[in-house]
Amino acid sequence: MHILIFPAGFILWYLAYEAKPIINDEVKLHWEEKNTNKRNKLLNIINESF
Repeated sequence: MHILIFPAGFILWYLAYEAKPIINDEVKLHWEEKNTNKRNKLLNIINESF
C-alpha cells in the first residue's frame, strides 16, 4: 500500500507547488535589484582583472 501512497503524494505535492501564485511585490523587486547590482559589480571586478 505504501508503494502507491508515496508516488501519489509526490505527484499531489508537485501539482500544488506548481500552482502557487507568483508574488511580485515591492520587496521582491528590491531584492532582485540589489542582487543584480552585486552580480554586476562582481562581474566588473572579474573583467577588469583579465
